[in-house]
Amino acid sequence: MKNLTQNIKIFCFAIVSAMILSLGCTKTPEAEVEETAMKMVFGDRSIAMPLPKDRIVVQSNYPYMDTVSRVKETIESKDLLIISNTDHQELLKLVGLNTGGMLGIEFFHPRYGKVIAKNDGAAALEMPFRVLIMEASDGKVLLTYYRPSSALAPYKGLGGLGRELDAVLDDIVASISK
Repeated sequence: MKNLTQNIKIFCFAIVSAMILSLGCTKTPEAEVEETAMKMVFGDRSIAMPLPKDRIVVQSNYPYMDTVSRVKETIESKDLLIISNTDHQELLKLVGLNTGGMLGIEFFHPRYGKVIAKNDGAAALEMPFRVLIMEASDGKVLLTYYRPSSALAPYKGLGGLGRELDAVLDDIVASISK
């Protein structure tokens, strides 16, 4: 009886594992577009699975450095603080990988922290907000980020803040789409 129970457990584990793996292999048209966009930057080193549904990828109408300038100017025009700039291109060079420009920009303002602290302090983990600007080998430039409303959705009382910050990201996208 003990062997039968163990065999049933192994069989169930195998079935559940196969179901989970099959879910990961399903691609929606939106995910295919985003994965194609990421392959523009990373080529064969691209991600092997679709991006999460709330990840946004937008192609800029400007060269890399102009895109970086426009994004930073828009962030600052919204009275937000640029917390950090992470040069992913330089970091990847340290391990022998050469890429086009790749800059992460983190931004925030303490007024958002006040709203978070009053409603659900656990959301502090989602701060600061960030965007990543990537230059493809063919010169195309992409901006990718997560919608703040999606990041803040699980937290109590932060829906309004999420929508407010979505509008900021919409303005950033507009600055590189003109």
